[in-house]
Amino acid sequence: MTRRGHLTESAITYSLNVAERLNHQLLVAYVNTMPLLWDGGCSCKRFAFNVSADVVILNDRGFKKGVAVSHVKESGQIGKVVSRLCRIVKSIEFIIVDDGVSIEKVVSRAHVPVFSVDKLVTV
Repeated sequence: MTRRGHLTESAITYSLNVAERLNHQLLVAYVNTMPLLWDGGCSCKRFAFNVSADVVILNDRGFKKGVAVSHVKESGQIGKVVSRLCRIVKSIEFIIVDDGVSIEKVVSRAHVPVFSVDKLVTV
């Protein structure tokens, strides 16, 4: 789960490696946390562009690892988006959040374990 439209390299690598090891599919949720911010639509266009670029990278790397990758674009507060996705997608087993995402807000609304990339990946 990311909110800026770009996943960090560590989030991409870690998520794909975990999905490959567990033989799971990967669902990436891109969350626009400021959909109503008025700037002439620039932030929404930039968000959509960043998501499109990331999806190409994820699909390519996922294909090479044999991992099916799907994505969704959502808008709103992180906690509410997590709650909605957990209700809609019944097969979510855990959530990995990227840098910059408030893990506390995700944990408060998730019904599955939540892991943060910046706490898991060490250089």
